[in-house]
Formats: sequence, C-alpha cells, structure tokens
Amino acid sequence: MFIFLFLNLMIYGKGFAQITGSLFMLQNNFYAQMYNPSYMRTDNATEISIAGFGGFSFINQGSFKISDLITTAGGNPVIDFDNFYKHVEPNNFIRQDFSIPMAFLSMPLKNGVFSFYYKENLSSIMNFKDNVVEFLVNGNLAPGYQNFSSDEMNLLSMGYREFAFGYAKNLNSILDVGLRAKLLFGAAFLNADNWIFDIKSAPQGEVVTLSSGGGGRLVLPVPVILNSDNSINTIESENAVLKYFGAYKNPGFAIDAGATYYLDEKSTISVSVRDLGGIWNRFNSMNMIQNDSYDFVGFDLVSAVRYPEEQGYEAPQFLVKQEKDSVTGVYQPIVEDNKFVLALAPKTLVHYQYLYSDKHSFGITNQTAFQNNNLLNIFTLTAMQSWLNLSVFENLNLHGVNDISLGGGVQYEGNFVQAFLATDNLIAFYHPANNKTFSITAGLCLLLNHKKDAKSKNMKKRNGKISPALPFYKQLGKMPSP
Repeated sequence: MFIFLFLNLMIYGKGFAQITGSLFMLQNNFYAQMYNPSYMRTDNATEISIAGFGGFSFINQGSFKISDLITTAGGNPVIDFDNFYKHVEPNNFIRQDFSIPMAFLSMPLKNGVFSFYYKENLSSIMNFKDNVVEFLVNGNLAPGYQNFSSDEMNLLSMGYREFAFGYAKNLNSILDVGLRAKLLFGAAFLNADNWIFDIKSAPQGEVVTLSSGGGGRLVLPVPVILNSDNSINTIESENAVLKYFGAYKNPGFAIDAGATYYLDEKSTISVSVRDLGGIWNRFNSMNMIQNDSYDFVGFDLVSAVRYPEEQGYEAPQFLVKQEKDSVTGVYQPIVEDNKFVLALAPKTLVHYQYLYSDKHSFGITNQTAFQNNNLLNIFTLTAMQSWLNLSVFENLNLHGVNDISLGGGVQYEGNFVQAFLATDNLIAFYHPANNKTFSITAGLCLLLNHKKDAKSKNMKKRNGKISPALPFYKQLGKMPSP
C-alpha cells in the first residue's frame, strides 16, 4: 500500500504551477488574472466560471520522455523498464502540476474590480538516479548475484485547495495594482528525503540482504493503520476521494501582489509575486523514518513436511506469511505524530508587452518558482495577432537552460463567453507522452454586461483608458481626449 501511495502521488500529484507566458498578453484572460492580481477587465463586464467550465492547467517537465517508460522500443503500450533504463540520464527528474479552477468570479466594485476563485492544486517533483531503474530491472539478469542500490531519491508531492479574494484598481492613469488573500487547506503531502533501497547478496547467493532507509513527512486525508512498533501497516483507502475533498483540517494562508505599469501608449510592464505563505499541517500529519534490513535465506519447510500430529509441525502458509512479514517490514517506515508548517513555493512573474500595431503585439515573460533546492524558470517570447473577437498567439519557450519548445494558442471572446486554449509545446498535442516538456491550459467563462461591437460604441468608457484599437480592450497609457 505504501508503494502504491508513492505511485499515486507521483502520477496525480502536483507546488510549482506556472501557465504558459502567452496568456499574460491578454489582461482580460481570467487565468492570467489569477496569476497576476493587478490584471482586470476595463469594460465593466462580469466574469463567471464554474466547475466543468473553468477548464484546467496541466504541466509536465522531465529529463526523460514518459513514452520511454510506458512503451517498448517498438512502441507497444507496455511498461518496459529495460527500454527505460537504456534512455535515462545518470541524474533524472520528473515534475507535474495539475490545477482546476472550480469557481471564478470577477466583477466591478466601486473604483476597482473584485475577484474570487476556488481552485484545486496537485503538485509533484521527483529526483532520482539511473540506479533506481537498474534496481528494478537487473536483479534477475546475468551476471547473477549482483548488489544494487537505488542511491538517494527525493520526492515532494502535495495536494491543496485555495479560496482567493482579490481586489485590483487603477491607482492612477499609468499604474494598476492588485492584492489577493488566499485561504489554503492542505489535503495530502509527502516529502521523502534521501530514500535508498539496497539489495546485497552473498557470493553464491545463499543470503540476500534487503534494506531501505530515508526520512520525511507525511499527511493523508485517510486513516493510517500502524503496527505495534508504529510502522505503517496499511492505509484505509475506502471513500478516499470523498475524504480528500472533505479535508479542511489543515489550514493555511498566503498573499499575492501585482502591479501593471504603462510606460507609454505602446509599452506595458507587469510584475507579480505569488504564494507568500504556508499551510499548518496538524491533522493526520506525521514524521516518518526508515532504517531497516532483513537477511533472506529462503524458506525452511522441514517442519511443514511432517504430519500435523507430530511435534514441531508448522503449517506452510504460516511459514510463508512469517517470511513475507519479515520482508515487508523492511519497507514499512516508522511514523510519529507531528505538526508542522509547510511553506508554499514562492513564484515571481515579469512580463513586458509592446503594441506594434492595432493587430500585432509582442511580449517577453519570465516566470520563476522556488521550492527547497529546486528552481524552476521559464522564459517566453510571444507574438500575438488580433482580429475582431479572436486572438492568436505563438510562443518560444526556454525551460531552464536545457529545453526549448514552440507553443501557441487561441482565445475567442464574444458578447457572452470567453474561451481559450494554450500550450507551450504544439508538438505535444500529437503525442504528449513523447515529449519531455509540455503544458496545456484551457478555460471557458461566461460574460455578463459585456455588450460591444467592432467600433466599441456600446462600451462605457472609464477614465479614458479603454482603447478602441484592440478588440480585447487592452489598457494603454493616457489616451488623448476625443
């Protein structure tokens, strides 16, 4: 069960989430508004999105292709560790983020814009060496009786939800500011530090020593059943999904801040700092440590071949269970209750945008996230074209210093609806698992009080800052009086 927990959090887990930089070209995009509190509409429209319509954001980054693991060299859909081992680097990582806005609301309030959203977040990052794969595949390969070690593995997975309340306003004719407060509730957390699995065998294979060691912290929304020595026996998985979404006993708080500065009528720069805060894990939270080994010498069935009436007889199923329990104990960490504060990964955004013409814009975006010893940086160059209600953009992305991807997207905004789809890797649409890096962000929201036409005659202008030159009413600097 504990191994399945690791796999579950690795696959479904997501603290780093950063959307593609292209979306920051559109200040009326409600995803961009969630990531920069100073972004807001200037046409007095109200944005509403509910679960099932708010879309999602999925991000995958790794040092290897997922297809290397889930297919054979010939492309057959089978988990193939041999093929995987031939492709992985000496040092590897995989990071995944998944977020779903369950509800979003943005509406004019007094001299600014009030916003609220409820979002589910899952994050996971794992670092490991190629010895981990060798540990899985080479145990039965020639030459026999080898010793193997996974070397140190590190895994950080978390699931939490956030309820955000924000307010943005025009501080003056060239500066917009925004601030957001967020109530957080941790649902699941796993931090496995420096975990090692070893197999050592005697020269002739008569003894095999199994060992494992490591430490970390664990928070689960389901009960954990312990052995007499406080090691994990199993986890009650019944109604796990309902218990996950009902987890509100680990509260937290964070703030976001943002600003948008209009350098002139064509140039804009915006910045934001997000997730300054943390979560107080106090329910079903524990420290865990593992440092155990067992010498496996096989099964002694001498006492099992006697007649049941003979002295010293032991049932074979009992002997097998006893051996199985001894082996299993090597991989059952000992835990103790412990309350701790988990700091979120702080994130920064800097975006510059230049209006080349009524229909063409260019942008430069840099996003950075910090988590323990992990630093994620995404640098994006974007070109955007706009025609009436349609905006199309293309982007070139630099992920760290190793990976470059070509992405794009589209947004349509009518009188009553806004819909968009964006990615930082267009090739991934054909085969996502065959790419080391890809992200997909999509969303849809309803618009109220959003009557407009191509000439913007029906718009209620405010402070002279609505530009009729662009269909999405991008805020510029001071506009000359008509």
